[in-house]
Amino acid sequence: MKVRQIALVLHRYIGVTVGILLAIVCLTGSSLIFWKEINAFLNPQMFQVVPQGDRVSVQFVVDTVRSAYPDWQLNFMELPRTLNSVYIVQMLLNNGGRTFIYLDPYTGSVLGSQEWGRTLMSFIYELHISLLGGKAGETVVGICGLLLLLLSLTGLILWPGWKKLVAGFAIRWHSLPHLMNYDIHKVGGILSGVLLIAIASTGTAMTFETQFKSAVYSLAGTPKPPQLTSTIVANSPTIAADIVLQKADLALPSGKSLSITFPREPQGTFLVRKRLTGDIHPNGSSYVYLDRYSGEALRVENSFTTNAAFRIIISWFPIHIGAFGGLITRILYVFIGLTPTLLSLTGLALWRRRQWRLAQRREANRQITATVAESQKSYPIAEWPWF
Repeated sequence: MKVRQIALVLHRYIGVTVGILLAIVCLTGSSLIFWKEINAFLNPQMFQVVPQGDRVSVQFVVDTVRSAYPDWQLNFMELPRTLNSVYIVQMLLNNGGRTFIYLDPYTGSVLGSQEWGRTLMSFIYELHISLLGGKAGETVVGICGLLLLLLSLTGLILWPGWKKLVAGFAIRWHSLPHLMNYDIHKVGGILSGVLLIAIASTGTAMTFETQFKSAVYSLAGTPKPPQLTSTIVANSPTIAADIVLQKADLALPSGKSLSITFPREPQGTFLVRKRLTGDIHPNGSSYVYLDRYSGEALRVENSFTTNAAFRIIISWFPIHIGAFGGLITRILYVFIGLTPTLLSLTGLALWRRRQWRLAQRREANRQITATVAESQKSYPIAEWPWF
């Protein structure tokens, strides 16, 4: 009983305190599940291509964007995944911003660009991860994730279905409003509780990534992988992007290369990200690091054969967005993201009714106390009866 009482107090006050923030974070998270599809729908001119023969080489794309935007730094390239997909290149701006450039994979022509922070989806993303508050906002969202985790756990403890299963899933649709609110709250909470715990825990881990990574490696007894650097060779140019992909395929023959991260410093390395068969991560969770001058593979991280700590870390993102089960779980996650809003509204209604009833009870007690005090009040007896 004491555990339930503590859980009730925590559940009640956490929900009232951060319910609105959690609703915002989860609603925006729901819309980001199909981020790429929505962005392509809103900007068809940048994503619709007609397959026509062979694709242009990756190095041709690199040369094109560097020629078109000489003042910006090439940072990242996403390779076409299907016959109808485009090259997506991320360029770093001089003001610290970034722009995404979309290119036709068959002609190499630029189809359009999007500056981060000036599009609907980037606005929703920033609202989701930081409430538009920068690093401080990210910390707030991370704390909200911890509180959502605690809220979900206390909700599971308080669920009445542990004593009687039927009562735990029953909704009294035609009863008094506060009873219906309570039933919707308990059923919505139990149906979404497990997945909300998964979403909250992985979201918090990604927000406080440095701390959680260190904790995972420490608990697993595995040393953190060292920072890799390229061996600088005087007057030696950086190897071509096509050679980077060839070297990555030699180092890790299986799977498909999905992206390249380009070195930003003279001692930086190339990072090729690959998706192996059976990988649940939509962007691939196997990595090949290569020297920028020689193309030597400095480290290969196969997501199926690497250590347990690395496998735990790479599972955070696909679990957080529901990618582990394909389209079905992604659709399910959209609805799971809506439940905190429902739970917040019904919870606030229940809390408001409780406050109203407490106020009524205090007022009744005050009136009773005043009446008793009045009846017990003593009056002095007059010295003369007729006075």
